[in-house]
Amino acid sequence: MTGESDMDFINKQNAHIFLMLNAFLWGSSYVFSKIMLIYIPRFFILFLCSLGALFCMSVIYIKLNRRYNLSLINIAMCALATLISIASNTFCMLALEKTTTSNAAFIVQTSVIFTPVVSAVTEKKKIRGTNIAAGLISLIGLFVLICDLDTFSFKTGDIFALGNALFFTFYLVAQNIVLKRVDPLDFSIIFHLLNTIVFMVLFGTTERNYINVNLLGNPVLLPLVLMSIFITIFTVLAQGKALKYINPEKANIIYTLEPVAAMVLAFILIGEKPDGIRTIIGSLIILGSVMYSVKGDSLKNMFEQFIFLANQIYKVRKINFR
Repeated sequence: MTGESDMDFINKQNAHIFLMLNAFLWGSSYVFSKIMLIYIPRFFILFLCSLGALFCMSVIYIKLNRRYNLSLINIAMCALATLISIASNTFCMLALEKTTTSNAAFIVQTSVIFTPVVSAVTEKKKIRGTNIAAGLISLIGLFVLICDLDTFSFKTGDIFALGNALFFTFYLVAQNIVLKRVDPLDFSIIFHLLNTIVFMVLFGTTERNYINVNLLGNPVLLPLVLMSIFITIFTVLAQGKALKYINPEKANIIYTLEPVAAMVLAFILIGEKPDGIRTIIGSLIILGSVMYSVKGDSLKNMFEQFIFLANQIYKVRKINFR
């Protein structure tokens, strides 16, 4: 177990606020990635974001005069969690190429159902009946959302989005286990370094001939890349610290804000609308299954957190960051 983190501004009282902010940022990242895919290929996007995040985190690490002193087993655990995240991000980009932003975001929310099951298995706990029921309800929503009932076929992008949901579930549980042994700042260095290496290799071997130099100079691209780098840095650090106070199941509940943010921003920024009434019905069933799985006090607390979100964020802004 490590000592105190340098991110002490995230504590038990405000951890859920930072996860809500994460949900909004991740929802916006779907839209930003969708736009960037017009100009540059998927692995190049992920490589740029990882490289920028690695550079910024290295500067922070040096300025804090941190000493990197992890055992080989801890490094291996960080690397395994990171590889799971890399798989999740890859499926996400593949999904965005083949389906709508809202479909990709809502399908990923099935991880809210998967996470308690995986957590129960890893922690050797009994799976709650409400989780099983919620899982069955979410499967109905998934079927309505991704299956074309006229031809009884499935969109490739929606299948990729489901893969993203599964790997995100495994990543969230794995990260929670790792952060019981490793400081979030130390984890983030390994995370961004390994992401940079893997996506550089994938870009170099599969996409280097697909770069259009003329499109690289588009003025829209640089702000999107910079915002994506910020999201990459902030979300990894914030989630890493917040998971010390909030278990993966509750974190995933908060992340149900993500598809709502993605759908709204996709409509505002790129004029993307839900893909017909089937998408709306399927999305509502998935959200309903999530609400059912957290019925009672947890659901009440979640709504209370939403109500006081603006006030809490204002308080967070007044904190002096060290």
